[in-house]
Amino acid sequence: MLRVVLINIALFVLPFCLYALYFYIRERRQNAAVIEWKNMPLAVLLQTGVGLIVAGMLVTAYVGGDDAGGAYVPARLENGRLVPGEVTQ
Repeated sequence: MLRVVLINIALFVLPFCLYALYFYIRERRQNAAVIEWKNMPLAVLLQTGVGLIVAGMLVTAYVGGDDAGGAYVPARLENGRLVPGEVTQ
């Protein structure tokens, strides 16, 4: 579950990081000492971040996972070793 949350956070933050990188490179080339963040397209970055999260969830839903209809066998001990749970067909 933590992996899913971290992936969604990364997808949301990605447009902001790319914009900051673009802004940094642009300001370095212009040799400007003052950085003006007032004109940052915040609404566009927020919408892009939410769109990436939705796209990531859709891709995960359609690509990931196993076929439905199997029986879950919980984790168990066999010969002193822990065998993880699995879905059998």
